[in-house]
Amino acid sequence: MSRIPYTPARLRQWATEQALPLWAEAGFDHEHGRFFELLDLRGEPIHDTPHRLTVQARQIHTYAVAQKRGWYRAGDKIEQAYRSMLRDYRRERSWVFSVHRNGAPCDPRRDFYAHAFVLLAIGSLVGLTGDRAPLAVADELLTCLDTDFAAPEGHLEALPVVAGPRRQNPHMHLFEALLNLWMNTREPRYLERAGRMFDLFTRRFFDPEAGVLLEYFDAALAPVPERIVEPGHHCEWAWLLRWYQRETGTPVEHYVEPLLAHVERHGIDQAGLLPDELLADGTVRTASRRTWPMTEAVKAFAVHGRHERAEALADRLHTHFLSGAAPGGWMDRLDAQGRPMADNMPASTLYHVMGILVELDPS
Repeated sequence: MSRIPYTPARLRQWATEQALPLWAEAGFDHEHGRFFELLDLRGEPIHDTPHRLTVQARQIHTYAVAQKRGWYRAGDKIEQAYRSMLRDYRRERSWVFSVHRNGAPCDPRRDFYAHAFVLLAIGSLVGLTGDRAPLAVADELLTCLDTDFAAPEGHLEALPVVAGPRRQNPHMHLFEALLNLWMNTREPRYLERAGRMFDLFTRRFFDPEAGVLLEYFDAALAPVPERIVEPGHHCEWAWLLRWYQRETGTPVEHYVEPLLAHVERHGIDQAGLLPDELLADGTVRTASRRTWPMTEAVKAFAVHGRHERAEALADRLHTHFLSGAAPGGWMDRLDAQGRPMADNMPASTLYHVMGILVELDPS
């Protein structure tokens, strides 16, 4: 098994020489000024699939961060993608979920999760350019969440309202977006809103008796009977909570410690990979593995000072996921036996992989 330590220099080399060029060139639809949704495993774009708002926002965020830190210059692609995102997805105060390649609406649903990533992209764009005009768009979108998406606790999943459980996941990404807006603007209103998401986490999403983050809830945000947890989200919250602690001084150890302890007890399989889903008692529910939980685990254990664990996870990330596809790409999902489960690479994963570099090389 090859071993690539998770040193920032090695990761930066992979990102700057392979990943960022691949997704900015083959992964960019020059005709329509936005990013492609998927590449095949050879690194060629897949044209006949809708373009999700989430992907556009994640790629804008990723390339804005990379350019600000001097890792990669995307030319005018960031601005092109932001303009096309406004042009093709924005509808009054909120945004459609996906469009066809020509910009015609595909899925008109208004999705809370996707809206959170628009806010993330705006924060990083403002941080790159210094132009605060996009904050008007962010504030308009936050007002929409407060009104149209309002629920007795937190925000609705989507409009029109969909049947089924509510999730912690969109709230987690709103927490991230608000911290990012605060970091790039120092506008107190964003940090105050982040505090509301932290409060929701402590009161609703985190189960202190089991020491787990529950995924699914009923309309009143009470846990549903099947207590599903995701090791990747345990790690993602652990990393975000440490970020919130740095910004506010709020103690978070009594959340972070049990989340990561549960991952170490139950959420790392015999191959050293994170299964997709467990039950709160540690039983494996879905044994497949994806790229993104591995990236979140590297970040979480690194920021927690568990560098040996982070390095071991990074080695396995490289060996199992960042090899075997086009240079700069990934194998997105493996089954329980380690066999590939997809014949394409989703662009949305770049945001997760680059997040490691942001954490380990904060220059």
